[in-house]
Amino acid sequence: MWAVVLTAVCVSSALALPPYRIDKTEGRLGVDLSPVELPVENNDFYYQHMRLPLSIFKGQNKVEYGCSAFPLKANEYIVEYLPLGERDDTYHITISVCDAVYDESPIWECMNPLHVCKGKNREVMFAWTNGAPGWILPEYAGVFTGNTSKYIVLQVHGRDDISDERAADFAHLRLKIQRTRPQLDAAIGIYAVGGHVPANVENFTADVACEWNMTTPAPIMAYGLHTHSRGIAQSGYIIRNGEWIEIGRGDPLYPLVLFDITDRDLWLQPGDIIASRCTYRNTGSADIPMGFTHLKEMCNFFLHYGVPHENLAETRYLSCSASAQESAWDKFDNIPADASNPNGDTDQAKYVKQYHLTHNY
Repeated sequence: MWAVVLTAVCVSSALALPPYRIDKTEGRLGVDLSPVELPVENNDFYYQHMRLPLSIFKGQNKVEYGCSAFPLKANEYIVEYLPLGERDDTYHITISVCDAVYDESPIWECMNPLHVCKGKNREVMFAWTNGAPGWILPEYAGVFTGNTSKYIVLQVHGRDDISDERAADFAHLRLKIQRTRPQLDAAIGIYAVGGHVPANVENFTADVACEWNMTTPAPIMAYGLHTHSRGIAQSGYIIRNGEWIEIGRGDPLYPLVLFDITDRDLWLQPGDIIASRCTYRNTGSADIPMGFTHLKEMCNFFLHYGVPHENLAETRYLSCSASAQESAWDKFDNIPADASNPNGDTDQAKYVKQYHLTHNY
């Protein structure tokens, strides 16, 4: 059964931007904000540039998570997510869509996931961690912005160990937004585990699974893996008629990458079960709870797929949750033997080589 769960997740070099106009204003946290207006490229798409000053993560009044809201027009499509700036400035960046924002200040503290949007209607659209590339959606798909104007919230988990020189800069993320409707709408499923990682364990596994109970087949476009420092492996699968079909696996200590697998022509079918496993090593003497700070743990598997526009309402944002202490499910008895092995000819191995990725922890 699908359960509603709020999750938060934790480019190699600065990239040039088109010229922009800066208007100086001051936020509640006492920092200068610089709204950026990028030029329209053509009649079909434009760029929206979002950024947050890194100075809020240093000093006496520093925050751990900073949020800022930007307007999101109705009836358009996000087709590219591009992080900009230095790779070591932040732990991770998340963007969410809200009907209303939690705080009307230009910037606010939002470590609590309930402090991103006002109310419980939050849709996590994209997550990025230190060093990962962005994601260009396939030409046939885009993320629908909705039938009414909303807000997109940039949430940044900043580092307090950045230099004073870097703290004078910003955390950036740029969206490419298309006006015309693509063939399919991009949607997301998030598979998350709660509970805790026990003390003194070498290979503790935490599992989560839910049935794809939609009537419409859906092509898988990309997936992402995420734990914190004690994760040693993570994997995701489709279970179809008892057969385990690997979506992807890897070492979750590398940056959270959206691995584009559109070329594999992998589809979700009615009746499929989507399953994910995280494997942990905790040699300490204390249990480690699941949580949102980097000192706690996480187990998140992100699945991005395409659906017809008329089916978007039921599949746009699906979430599946389980407890690490209660997830013993007989179907996991047949999980492939390499589910806790991050090595091999994986998507991650290719991205590590292509983008020179290194461990975050």
